[in-house]
Amino acid sequence: FFTTVAAAERFVHLRMARNYKDLMALVEFGNEAYVVTPFTNDYDNILLSISLIGDPVEYSLFPDQGTIIAAAIDQGVGLFKAFNFLEASGNIMVLFSDGEDTRVQVGDKTLDEILQNAIDNKIPVYMVRTNYEREKGKVIPDEIWIPAIEKTGGKFYAASSEDAFLDAIADLDKVAAGTIATRQY
Repeated sequence: FFTTVAAAERFVHLRMARNYKDLMALVEFGNEAYVVTPFTNDYDNILLSISLIGDPVEYSLFPDQGTIIAAAIDQGVGLFKAFNFLEASGNIMVLFSDGEDTRVQVGDKTLDEILQNAIDNKIPVYMVRTNYEREKGKVIPDEIWIPAIEKTGGKFYAASSEDAFLDAIADLDKVAAGTIATRQY
């Protein structure tokens, strides 16, 4: 958990240092998914929220300490819908997780239905699995998540080391241009 939180924090710091202007949202997930910070380009707010999530005392109070990745994807797509961003160009979803999840059903929705919702709404999902010294395919749930993530048009990264993590971020930087252009009428 703490490695995953640190990876998300490092991702935001790297995006800030490279002067990207993303709209980001932060969704914490365990057995349920919770919107912590809705879409914003206020990176400091995102970082504050990440630091609160990563606090050991706060973590011990979090009621749902499992990992249901499909719930996070479903909540993420719902967030794009809630903010009416489905028609925006350049939408992507980046998940940071230990990847320790084999569930393919969330409530009455199957993983395929959840993934199809992301596909239909043109939101490719990118997953950075933070599991130290565990290469791609070396964690049992990778068999589920590699094809599932790639099905959305995204990519699965096994961040088994700091170098692998930085390579994943460099690849994400190419995919997510990070420029926001708005017009007010």
